[in-house]
Amino acid sequence: MTFPWRIEALNPPFGDPGFLLQHSYSGKTLLFDLGDLHKLSAKQILKVSHIFISHGHIDHLIGFDHLLRLTLNRSKHLNIFGPPGIITMVGHKLKGYHWNLTAHYELLITVHEVHEKSVEQCTFACRHKFHPEPGISKARNSATILETPTFAINAATLDHGIDCLAFALKEPLQVKIRPEGLSRRNWVPGPWLNKVRLALQSNRPTDTIIEVDGHNYHLQEIADSIALIRPGLKIAYVTDTGFTPENCQKLLPLIEGADILLCEAAFLESAADKAEISKHLTAAQAGKLACLSRARHLRLFHFSPRHTEEIEEFYRQAGEHFSGRIS
Repeated sequence: MTFPWRIEALNPPFGDPGFLLQHSYSGKTLLFDLGDLHKLSAKQILKVSHIFISHGHIDHLIGFDHLLRLTLNRSKHLNIFGPPGIITMVGHKLKGYHWNLTAHYELLITVHEVHEKSVEQCTFACRHKFHPEPGISKARNSATILETPTFAINAATLDHGIDCLAFALKEPLQVKIRPEGLSRRNWVPGPWLNKVRLALQSNRPTDTIIEVDGHNYHLQEIADSIALIRPGLKIAYVTDTGFTPENCQKLLPLIEGADILLCEAAFLESAADKAEISKHLTAAQAGKLACLSRARHLRLFHFSPRHTEEIEEFYRQAGEHFSGRIS
């Protein structure tokens, strides 16, 4: 499988958590959590369009002001997804400054507050001094909170003493057009190829009719002739959650079969009691989640500074429960 997403940690494992994901083909750039962003370049940050916040603790949201400062005088629309209360938190942050000279600025920030059965939405426009516009509410009937042509984002609400979101990015089917197939059928490339790709990715019926060079063909015949189809990539992000039966019941369906599981490992087993009290995962528990979910690659982050001298032990303890790749 080709790997179309570049994944960059915001900080080393003992620093503030979060990842920047950039799609190699579309350029779409996402942030998972907003820890300290100073390791990223301004160019990287200015490409960000969507931000997914697990919860409102300071180490997951401290980078908001840095992001705001860089994007302020830009024609951008930022979309922030987070747990209950995120609209109020972002609103309070925006109220912390005066905006009397920004009437001509075009920055928009839309905050999507994810509840179990709905998603509340509120937009803050810089030209209106970031006063919140009347919000809307959309019913939420599945785990999906965002769907685009490039990817979909699913979320689950976990317990960290407060609501904390875990996320999974899932691509549609990867459809590669085989040039030799086109040549064999004497088909000329054109806009119809995008129709084929979208039809396959959206799981249209195999007898769907598509016109090629003035002739009608079934989707299945076209796919058999020219398409190489592979499952889309899945990237899961899990942080700040207790290893409880209730959390695992919600989490495992979300992260099942992840190609990459980005998972916190706050503590070693020597501090398992601290992990339980603070509702964090140990490295061993991260390994267990990777094993139970049949992930392919486990990437650990968000280590507690109390274990600064034991960094290799995180990977060893996770490896006692997970035989796949660990980094």
